[in-house]
Amino acid sequence: MADNVLFGTKVKLMAFIIAVAVLPLILLSIATSSVLDEYDTNLAIENSQSVAYVASEGISDYFDRLVKLSETMADDPDIAYFGSGYSENIHSVLNNLLDIESSLDAVLLLDKNANISESSAWKTGYNLPTLNASQIENDIKFSGGISSIKEHTALDKIIISSYIKNDTGDVIGFLSLVADMSVLSGYVTNEGIGEATRLIICDNSGNILSSNNTSTKPYSEISEFNKISKQFEKIISGKFTDSYTYETGSGEQLMVASTIPTTTDSSGLSWSVVVITNEDMLSARYNSITSSLNSSVWAISVLVIVVVIVFVIWFARPISNVMRIMSGGEINISSQRVIVNGNTEMDNINRQINVLLDALSESEQRYRTVVDMTDNIVFEYSIPKDTVSFSNNFNKKFSFRAVSLKYEDSFFVKANVFADDLQSYKKFVSSMIEGQNTQGEFRFRTIYNDYAWYLVRCASIRDSYNKIIKIVGVMLNIDKTKAREQQLMNKASLDPLTQAYNRESFELALQNEFELSSMRNGKDAVLFIDLDNFKRFNDEYNHTVGDEVLVFTVNLCRELVGKNGFVGRQGGDEFVVCFRETADLDAPLLAQRIISGLSDGFVSPSTGEKIVMFCSIGVAYLAADATSPSEIIDRADNAMYSVKRSGKSNYTVYKEET
Repeated sequence: MADNVLFGTKVKLMAFIIAVAVLPLILLSIATSSVLDEYDTNLAIENSQSVAYVASEGISDYFDRLVKLSETMADDPDIAYFGSGYSENIHSVLNNLLDIESSLDAVLLLDKNANISESSAWKTGYNLPTLNASQIENDIKFSGGISSIKEHTALDKIIISSYIKNDTGDVIGFLSLVADMSVLSGYVTNEGIGEATRLIICDNSGNILSSNNTSTKPYSEISEFNKISKQFEKIISGKFTDSYTYETGSGEQLMVASTIPTTTDSSGLSWSVVVITNEDMLSARYNSITSSLNSSVWAISVLVIVVVIVFVIWFARPISNVMRIMSGGEINISSQRVIVNGNTEMDNINRQINVLLDALSESEQRYRTVVDMTDNIVFEYSIPKDTVSFSNNFNKKFSFRAVSLKYEDSFFVKANVFADDLQSYKKFVSSMIEGQNTQGEFRFRTIYNDYAWYLVRCASIRDSYNKIIKIVGVMLNIDKTKAREQQLMNKASLDPLTQAYNRESFELALQNEFELSSMRNGKDAVLFIDLDNFKRFNDEYNHTVGDEVLVFTVNLCRELVGKNGFVGRQGGDEFVVCFRETADLDAPLLAQRIISGLSDGFVSPSTGEKIVMFCSIGVAYLAADATSPSEIIDRADNAMYSVKRSGKSNYTVYKEET
């Protein structure tokens, strides 16, 4: 009986493996032959566009990185001080930048006339002539700071520049990065794209970088491209169509192009990646592939069938043994290894299974290594195991050491939290273990025995039954930003009547809130409040009552926003509020409560009469497209005036006009 079952199993296994192994090969051969036989220009266009897109995105990311690096370094205090004649270690700062960004040949500090005041060492050993200040300013204003390849020098170099400004915002010079062209050269090699396809890079001045040339040349000096100059004019101006076909001595060439987004200037000129495919060579290769493929598939199919029969006959029994062992519960679950007792075929299979488990363990270790390389602290709370783990950098920032991995002994339960933050921290931890995606800001005692601000953010991972199996999160150090926020508060100039921020202090505090908002991943809003018909309080009562109205308005706003915002007086009867939305209170609801609180009024201390007020409120959210705090305030102001025009005593949220 057992032999009959085994024979039936062998036959089924043979049929299954043959079907799985051979049938797809035959179907693939038929389908591939059909596709290759019907190969046309559309397929070549699609493939070329894909190659061009990938290359253009890669180059765009590279340029974007250098532009951001240039802007960041231009804002560095050492750079600004140098421009004012104070810094002594500027050469070291520039050389350190070369170590950070290996794709740079040099870093230059230029005065307002573009004369080189200081530079790093040159990696390639040659010097750069004096640059042109007007060209640099034109690059910064219209091209994101990116020059064309030969714009500043006969050398094949790209210059990425940013303004250096002093404390008052005046331009005192330029910081320029000299990029190594070898990075771009790497994108135009033929490696991985086939002999039939070529890549070239064309900058916004028509300079061509290709694998066929040892140096960069204008397209007008390359015979092949000089004949199709109009197409290159379209490429530079962004007006190139999907594709263009032209003839050369080596056959018909198909050309497609993809604009590099980062490089588009105000005139619409941009860099592009151009992909040129030799269609004749491509078709010949596909015909050869079709013939070889059909022969190979049939030979492989016969070989596979023979191998499958031999395999099933000789190796079916070890597979059955594996099934018996697994069904008999012989796997050591605690160590996640299959038990190995000897050197039989089954034992060898078991060893291979153990190799796979080792690979999983290695993958887990690799993940841990990546986590430890980031400056942010990453943590995990495994619910089934009741264990908490932190990335290794936790020990570099905190002296806390848990006596075990259990949750009850973890940092979340026994952390040394600043007294004022303790209650909110306990509420955060309670929400976290309930599986809520939440965040909070708290002060913890660090390894230096002081307190530092951290933003703690977490999220839950659930199984297919919606049961929480793990909580993961991150701790971000926001101490410097919070310290700057406190400094702004300490130095703030207050309105003498209401003790709210005056206009200048409110804008400084709002500028700092921009950075905090991005780190919190939250939603912040500015409310612009204008008291309706305020003049009547002075006219019907006196100026003392008018002052009482202003003070009451500020106190009401402070009470409603609590620790989640701050209040300023713009002037007269106009006020502004910066508010961080919470799960319980958003900006529109806050506006409603302000309107309601003012309409409830108060009893005037000077007259004993009840004073009732009405107001119009405009709401504008902090957005990435806003360039300054004043722009956000203006948006809220515009929204407020739309309320005034439509009847007053209400609120509205700013919407971009279309």
